[in-house]
Amino acid sequence: MITSCVMALAMSGVLLIIAKTYPKNIRGLKEWGLAVLVTALSLPFFIARGIIPDLLSIVVANLMLLVGFMLMNHGTRKFSGTQSTLSRTLLVLFILSYVALFAWFTYVHPHVGMRVAILSLFTLLVILNHLILVLRELPRTAGRSILIFSLAVLIASRVARLGGLMLGYDQPTGVFDDSTSNIFFIALPSIMLPLGTISFVMLASERLRKDLEFSSRHDGLTQCLNKKAAIEELDREIARAKRYRNKLSIMLIDLDNFGDINNTHGHLEGDKVLVDFSKKTRASLRETDQLTRFGGDEFMAILPYTDRAHAELVAGRLHEAGKEGQPLAWSVSIGVSEWQDQDDSLTDLLTRADQALYKSKGLGRSQTQTI
Repeated sequence: MITSCVMALAMSGVLLIIAKTYPKNIRGLKEWGLAVLVTALSLPFFIARGIIPDLLSIVVANLMLLVGFMLMNHGTRKFSGTQSTLSRTLLVLFILSYVALFAWFTYVHPHVGMRVAILSLFTLLVILNHLILVLRELPRTAGRSILIFSLAVLIASRVARLGGLMLGYDQPTGVFDDSTSNIFFIALPSIMLPLGTISFVMLASERLRKDLEFSSRHDGLTQCLNKKAAIEELDREIARAKRYRNKLSIMLIDLDNFGDINNTHGHLEGDKVLVDFSKKTRASLRETDQLTRFGGDEFMAILPYTDRAHAELVAGRLHEAGKEGQPLAWSVSIGVSEWQDQDDSLTDLLTRADQALYKSKGLGRSQTQTI
């Protein structure tokens, strides 16, 4: 228990430091850190059994263990962005029932076996709920796998403990008796607390890496691919078109008179127009299509398996969508270019689309031209 306490304190410190230093959009780290800390602080109360009042060494100590598991569950919910399906009233009743049962079997009808059974049953329910949450809501990563393993071991240990108590096997006589099941139950935290903490750290690191990869390839305002990522994706689509002789078209799109929108209504309204444009444009595209922000008010749509005629139909939908733009109506000039043959290149494809865009703008804007 002393070893588990020291390790848990160190692990909680790591999680709480990470919670302070990681981006605020990675939520749940504080709750995970507090969960490990509460669990660590409960262990000295168990160790002091017989020295301090039973209220602290039995009732409060076991309550802290339950709260620790509930905080872990809450942290995972915040991390995954999942709302609890249980009301606060039910949670309070759950905790009060736990405390009442411990008080009863401590003061009214002292029974070590029943206290162990209550601890095992209540924490089993919380851990099962946690496991279901992890399986449903977290992406398949190494951190998730380790967390699942940790929770599965905790569940198995509690099921085995309850089974042994029901069958009358290895009945506990005290918190420090030398029965096989009790020794295993006490030693388990020294293994599972570090393992669980490692899984939390890995989950946070995996989320951070994913967010960094996303931000390195996407525009922060519109969430479209940035120019560098767009060129990479277009190069891949050209290679695929060459290999399988697929159709491929692109659209260069320019928001008409966007500078006037900024000057008249302010840059915040201009940003809203950009967000509205990107949202409505993505809604007009297929899942295989990609919208990219080249910079400023210029965008490019990559349309795999699409010839020039169908690209023009997509452009027509964008012109219609702009009439219902929010907070302001907007219009676009569009230049369409289709990949031609095996000798065509990325540079040539972009050049033709750019020429078509300038032709569209030169003819009065709010229209589509094709080269």
